[in-house]
Amino acid sequence: MNIQLLGFERRDFVLGFNLFKLSLSDRYLGSTLGLIWAIVNPVLMLGIFTFVFGFVFKSKLPGAETSMSYVIWLISGYAPWLGISEGLASGTSSVVANSGVVKNLAFKTELLPIQGALMGCIPLAVGLTFLVVLLAIDGRAPTLSWVMIPFAIIMQFVFVAGISFFLSALNVFVRDVGVALTNLLIVLLFLTPIFYPITAFPGAMRVIAEFNPFYVLSEAYRLPLLEGRIPSAWQLIYVIGVSTITFVLGLAFFRRLKNYFDARL
Repeated sequence: MNIQLLGFERRDFVLGFNLFKLSLSDRYLGSTLGLIWAIVNPVLMLGIFTFVFGFVFKSKLPGAETSMSYVIWLISGYAPWLGISEGLASGTSSVVANSGVVKNLAFKTELLPIQGALMGCIPLAVGLTFLVVLLAIDGRAPTLSWVMIPFAIIMQFVFVAGISFFLSALNVFVRDVGVALTNLLIVLLFLTPIFYPITAFPGAMRVIAEFNPFYVLSEAYRLPLLEGRIPSAWQLIYVIGVSTITFVLGLAFFRRLKNYFDARL
């Protein structure tokens, strides 16, 4: 029985995963360590943050007894951001980077932004593993609320894939999109309460920040991992709604433009 979901068949998901594996191996082709770099790079970044904020600046959260509490809190938000930024960067460049494949092979090009979004799962997995190690060192045991983490991962992937549909299609016609994305991600990083608590915002800005999808996603990791509780009902409904709508609209936008890709690649 051939079941379709949003126009995708089972074989499309298999092909998408194969494209993901191919893209991952091509990225580190020719390097000595190969795929090990996919683990080493995020670990180095997270290790630097741990050293700087845990041992150099010895930053502390209000009411926290140790600087390790701040390091754990920071990485619980920064690890998902690593996945988001990598997924968006890979997803945005996915069509242009595979222009030869798009022009010479008949397949659903919608799979390219999806495999790009999947690339973000690598640093996310590394970051979460790094965080669990820090939690163990700090003497914190797993709680039942950790079962929410797979939900957060799925919602993050759906949201990133949806944005990638928009950006990858636009990048075919306006290459500045891919160039500008790096700076835009830096701006978004510091506009999102990841390095600082949301209480740092003044009243009106705090209300706006609470509806920042990137912040709500980060809370979907922080609350279960650090506080042992699940996000509020409105946060769950909000992140499901925003992720689903973004994915569906992004997919429709991509499909509307993909017939014009050959002329611009």
